[in-house]
Amino acid sequence: MTAGEPRHDPMRWNQEDLPFDAVDRAAVADDRLVFYLVTTASFVEITTDLYTRNLVEYFDGDDEVQGWLQAGWEPEELQHGTALRRYIQSAWPEFDWDAAYRNFIAEYKHCCQVEFLGPTRTLEMARRCIVEMGTCSYYTMLARAARCPVLAELAENIRTDEAGHYRHFHAYFRRYSEAERPSRRTILKTLIGRIREIDGEDAYIAFKHVWQAANPGRPFKARYYKAFNRAVRRLAGEHYPFRMAIHMTIQPLGLGVKTQRRLTAALARTARMAARITASSAPVY
Repeated sequence: MTAGEPRHDPMRWNQEDLPFDAVDRAAVADDRLVFYLVTTASFVEITTDLYTRNLVEYFDGDDEVQGWLQAGWEPEELQHGTALRRYIQSAWPEFDWDAAYRNFIAEYKHCCQVEFLGPTRTLEMARRCIVEMGTCSYYTMLARAARCPVLAELAENIRTDEAGHYRHFHAYFRRYSEAERPSRRTILKTLIGRIREIDGEDAYIAFKHVWQAANPGRPFKARYYKAFNRAVRRLAGEHYPFRMAIHMTIQPLGLGVKTQRRLTAALARTARMAARITASSAPVY
């Protein structure tokens, strides 16, 4: 490998090794929250080819970043999507995944464009860190909450991949920040802005099309997504890795070790309490 050439390690796991035929359908059939969690995630993950094209175009001229996105990040993310789809087809075979996904991508592709990426490469890498923090935390929660051993193993495999993706994006963030020198305030504003988008277009559109496919003939209403989010917050109060998520969120700020440790502990306590207080017993429709 020549100097400056990106290194791409082989994928750490293979979906063919997962025992999808061991999924206990009777045990998971009525778990609608997990159904929506897994299915909406599968839609977002399997759309990585679209995200990759946008990012490769945005980082034109940076061979290392482009090479890793195409040979490292994209194959792993696509495997996440196809493995989740296989789990859904094993656990809920009556759900028409392909038809629902076609409807999702027909709407979502118009919302996923290069012009919606960050204003600078440093800030887009900061946004990527938040995305990977969100997915790493999401699959940690799912692995902890899953009653099905196959889903727990799958979620843990994805979680580990997402943690590795975070490390790559954070390393690229640091490289770009050394050249572009954004202020800490600008970085913080970017991190907060991207956090606010986590429950935005992709998650909402994915949930809407999953719900419509699972409830044919019934009109979708925004309150169903709100009820879903309340149920997720209730689950988060039990299983979400708050300390890890906060640590990953504030790491791009470049705080001192002691300051980061104290801030992580304080924010994690606050976030855990808020999740438990705001969660309700509203059902997922």
